[in-house]
Amino acid sequence: MNNLKIMGALAGAFAIGTMILTTQADAAKKVKVTSNVPITATKVTNRNVAITGKNKIYNKAGVLKNAKAVTSAKQLKQLGNSQRSKDFFNVYRMATTNKGQVYYKVVSFEGKWRGWIYGGKTKADYQGGIRSVQTTKDVPLPDDVKNAKFTLGNPGISGTNNSWTAIPWSQYGARLKTTDSSPYANDELRVTAAKQLTRQYYGTFYYVVDDTYPEFNGWLNSSSLKAATTPPTNTTTTVTNYVQSPPEVVTNTVTNTVTKTVEVPAKNPLTINYNVYELGISQNQAVSNQILKMYQDQYAGVLSELTKNPDTAATKLKDLGDGQTLKSNDPTPMNYDSIAVSFDKDKNVITITLNWVQPIIFVGDAQIRTGDNYYPKSYLWSVTDGTGVSYQRGDWLDRVQISTDVNTKLPGTFHTTYTFKLMDGMTATATATITVTK
Repeated sequence: MNNLKIMGALAGAFAIGTMILTTQADAAKKVKVTSNVPITATKVTNRNVAITGKNKIYNKAGVLKNAKAVTSAKQLKQLGNSQRSKDFFNVYRMATTNKGQVYYKVVSFEGKWRGWIYGGKTKADYQGGIRSVQTTKDVPLPDDVKNAKFTLGNPGISGTNNSWTAIPWSQYGARLKTTDSSPYANDELRVTAAKQLTRQYYGTFYYVVDDTYPEFNGWLNSSSLKAATTPPTNTTTTVTNYVQSPPEVVTNTVTNTVTKTVEVPAKNPLTINYNVYELGISQNQAVSNQILKMYQDQYAGVLSELTKNPDTAATKLKDLGDGQTLKSNDPTPMNYDSIAVSFDKDKNVITITLNWVQPIIFVGDAQIRTGDNYYPKSYLWSVTDGTGVSYQRGDWLDRVQISTDVNTKLPGTFHTTYTFKLMDGMTATATATITVTK
């Protein structure tokens, strides 16, 4: 082979090699994200996935320049073979590239792992690094459970003895509905459903309904219940206010041993007893007095007539609000629940019971990495009023005061406190733990 042929061959090879490298470089440059949107239309339960072990988790779509793996090969294998419920993931964002690749942003139920993972080329189906899963399974409810009444076996501050929005570790962000179940210690509970986790913790969880105080409705471990044996009693603090009036003669009839009927006059002033019960964590005397005053203001006319004309008391109970709900001046939903009124005509005593519940604010803990942005409002889930009704987000979001010591530049454990204040002075507070890792 002469020199010209050799040079021609080398030139051709060089050209081909250059062309291949150029094509690869151009292809790499052309890969870009064309869409990055939150997944909001799909129920959370339909966004639960497991890691397949086929694709790593990255800090951004793995095909993008400078993408860094969040999981090592060993960690990826452990997640793919895990039997821990905490290692399930929730999908909350979806990104697509101009090459038709679909990436999902995921977070583990435990909050330990967060990032982007390859999900195939079909938006409607989880493929590649993740697969759709069911974190719970239904359990048949026996008749002896379905038709029975239960009470809490060991009420208190333990998470086992408080109700949950979802079974612990069955959802990302599953949280306690109550933090201290002591006020519900004697409530009768009904069981309407039963489930088990598909991983790790295989005990049975019951969905319980508290017909008296529905704010307690939620999921409980079946082991935290016991059969109801005694009628529920209310042990809350009583505030009593006596209203004196001129004596009114009430005639009682009794029969003696010789069957002779005699009339015994009873001269008792009309007495109104007020019982103010809090269904929350602790009794606030100042707020109790405020509630009492609010009730007396709303029913001032009826109360005045009762003191003047005790014989009309029985016909005025409905006007006093028996079985109704007391409303505050706050424009948000109701804060006080279940007014009960009774009249003992023999003793000339009216008893008015007012129940109230402090609003409850629900927040979520978070685990973020140094340098990440932290938005406290993103972990503020909801606020419920005293009747268990959630406020409309626009009614309370701007009324929540937030204080935090989170420093995203330093690894460590921090806290964010959320305070929600109603116009009548009642407040709800909750604190979230924020863990910053490298």
